[in-house]
Amino acid sequence: MLLTSAQVRQLGHRPAVGAPPPTASASPPAEPPLVLPGEAEPVAAEGALESLPADSPPSERAVYGRLAAAAASVFAAAAGGTSPDERELVEALRASLAALRGGEELLAETVRQHHKVGRSWPQRAANTAVLALRIGLELDYEERPCLALGLCALMHDLGMTRVPPEVLASRRLTPVQLEALRQHPVESQRLIAGFGPSFAWVGRIAVQVHERQDGSGYPLGLRGTQIHEMARIVGLADTYEAMAHPRADRQARVTYHALKEIIDRRTTLFEPRLIKALIHIVSIFPLGSLVKLNSGDVGRVIATSRSHPTRPTLEVLLDSRGRRLEVPRRLNLEDEPMLYIVDPAIEEGVLEEGEEQRAR
Repeated sequence: MLLTSAQVRQLGHRPAVGAPPPTASASPPAEPPLVLPGEAEPVAAEGALESLPADSPPSERAVYGRLAAAAASVFAAAAGGTSPDERELVEALRASLAALRGGEELLAETVRQHHKVGRSWPQRAANTAVLALRIGLELDYEERPCLALGLCALMHDLGMTRVPPEVLASRRLTPVQLEALRQHPVESQRLIAGFGPSFAWVGRIAVQVHERQDGSGYPLGLRGTQIHEMARIVGLADTYEAMAHPRADRQARVTYHALKEIIDRRTTLFEPRLIKALIHIVSIFPLGSLVKLNSGDVGRVIATSRSHPTRPTLEVLLDSRGRRLEVPRRLNLEDEPMLYIVDPAIEEGVLEEGEEQRAR
């Protein structure tokens, strides 16, 4: 279950209650040697990994499914006190990275999964990992650091599974409940340590993912360069993913407004360089946004164009009369000069209304 907006505000701006456990160090961690799990020896971050076998590329849905399964195996291992399959984790991330290098279809697949109510923590972790990998590519990360980003994204919120359900369900947190939430990154680090020594560096980064540029994060209130860059990247990906995530008690926030909020707070929560990279990826009309065309049709942005940022690719979901289409229609606005976006911030609730109209 995800946090309410009131819980997020409490987490981000109230001081921690009590001293943090000694396992969370206040100093920034040393750069990890990037010994990916399953490898025998360290390899320099600039070194290239062996490529996947030259088979025909799998579909983006299959790639996403493999990554989601890898995320689920991580959470299952943490729950059972075992270790995940190290090589499968790396290979699932490597396949995702290869798909992202080939285009934006994997991001589009995460968007399709993004707006389903009732997703689990592993599914959220998989989506965060895809966006973190894409940000890494935007920042010209080599393959190994990108895979390291993905591992951190898959594991950073393991500690949320140890937060009592009544805390997650609370609409207004007590000081004790607030402290339980603010310490979940420390629990994540502890669970990751249980996977074995090869994952120790992942824990040192994961514990910092919820720290923020201005020191308003948790669990230690680190700021600026005290926070590992990989933690800053995963934190941005996680925040963007969470803002547009639907819950049983509310619709997802309009993605357009979610991105605007991140931009408006660019000098406080995240460094401008990382936000700029995110904007380059999600564009003027963010991936996942519901937009309305001059034709009256409503669609979701599933791909963006760097050369024509006002002409994204849509998956049309509602016709001009507001009725839900039985089969979504793909529409590339670069190929449709007479069509353009007239409203970039359509609420998710229109889809339910469209379903009702179709049923009439």
